[in-house]
Amino acid sequence: MLSTIGLTLPLELSIYLFLVATMFSMGLGLTTRGIAAPLQHHRLIGLAFFINLILIPLAGIAVVRLIPMDMDVATGLLIIACAPGSTIGPKLAEFSKGDVSLAIRIMFYLSVLAIFTTPITLTFILPGAITEQIDFFSVMTTLVILIFLPMVAGLTINSRFLAFANRIRRQVFIISNLTIVIFGIIFIWVQVTGEVRFIDSFFSVGIAATAAVFILVAFSMLTGYLLGGPEKQNRQVLATSSANRNLGVSLLVGASALAGHGEAFLIIIVYAIVQTLVSGLIAVKWGREERKV
Repeated sequence: MLSTIGLTLPLELSIYLFLVATMFSMGLGLTTRGIAAPLQHHRLIGLAFFINLILIPLAGIAVVRLIPMDMDVATGLLIIACAPGSTIGPKLAEFSKGDVSLAIRIMFYLSVLAIFTTPITLTFILPGAITEQIDFFSVMTTLVILIFLPMVAGLTINSRFLAFANRIRRQVFIISNLTIVIFGIIFIWVQVTGEVRFIDSFFSVGIAATAAVFILVAFSMLTGYLLGGPEKQNRQVLATSSANRNLGVSLLVGASALAGHGEAFLIIIVYAIVQTLVSGLIAVKWGREERKV
């Protein structure tokens, strides 16, 4: 599916591998009891839903209306604004010394919800001519296979076969990290060969659209931080979890809705780069401050 938007087969496969490995690894860190009864985090989970499912999509609508940009670029920006549940949220919580268990819960719930809410939300805010092109069944099936099933498989193993889960958890975590390395190597390779030059995306979408991305990332992170309550660790988790949208969901939904509209996918790539750099650098800074205390 992703090959329709200009990604090479190795890069496409590396994205799939990363999604499956990461979600399985995250599942091994969860238990059914922990997922079913997050009573100590119920307010924060509710806030995460409100921020990611309502506030950020509304902010996306405001940004594309206020800042002049190509229609395809605006569509791509709205797609990623409506796709919550980034898989790197827990890793950023580790970097910032935040509450990793809260980050995992937020990632789990939002990733599952994104399978259903992203296509539904987009039907309300995108033009009908575009939403008519979305194969909802195909998109949701792909998302279930790549995100939901691996995570549930890991959760099931950890809940029912704890000894086995303890033996493989570290190895699976290493494999998950290796998939990021593999993706990075392939990403650099296609940059060097000129086969796919994502750095050119910033120039292709224009200064105004790139500025819109920074504004939306900043809004998402600041909103999560301000609404995260009195505990600094919780504020940091909501900030980084909200700032990072779900790249896999965005690309898969976009591939179904916008094949042939390259600009829409360029803005998704730009957003992914910006959100990772901005939130990653801030998370590392927070982590260093915690170690000094």
